[in-house]
Amino acid sequence: MGDNTNQDDRSPLLPDRYPQQDFFVCDIFDAAPKGDMASMEHPIFSVSTKPDFTKRAYEHGNAILRVSPSPNGLATVHDRDVLIYCISQIMAALNKGQKVSQVVRFKAYDLLVATNRGTDGRGYEQLKAAFKRLQGTQIETNIITGGQAQWDVFSLVDRA
Repeated sequence: MGDNTNQDDRSPLLPDRYPQQDFFVCDIFDAAPKGDMASMEHPIFSVSTKPDFTKRAYEHGNAILRVSPSPNGLATVHDRDVLIYCISQIMAALNKGQKVSQVVRFKAYDLLVATNRGTDGRGYEQLKAAFKRLQGTQIETNIITGGQAQWDVFSLVDRA
């Protein structure tokens, strides 16, 4: 018999560009799908395919969360793949008992392949644009820790 998968059964929206191994392995029993309710309630990533320059503000009681775009626009849900890739690399190192730091180094090619993006010049330019949006998106909040409000402004990526 042959392979039961039909090339026409795949989604035309996201073609498989590379035979790839899992870059992020997650056991469904270890995942808490509802554990990330904050990002669903207060979305910081844009779903737009065009630059999104909309400022967002969320308030709950005395707590605030403001998200401001850079001149390149807000970070997108596609840019979030970069963060997921980095987190998966950190978790893989921790699971191997390796020391990790706040600086994550990787080859751009490996990220492009793992996230099913093109590896031509356009893919690298899109990755640079993603890093600019991730670094440029500013999040302002007054995080309450130990009963004390702490005002903080940060980006999703410090530098790239």
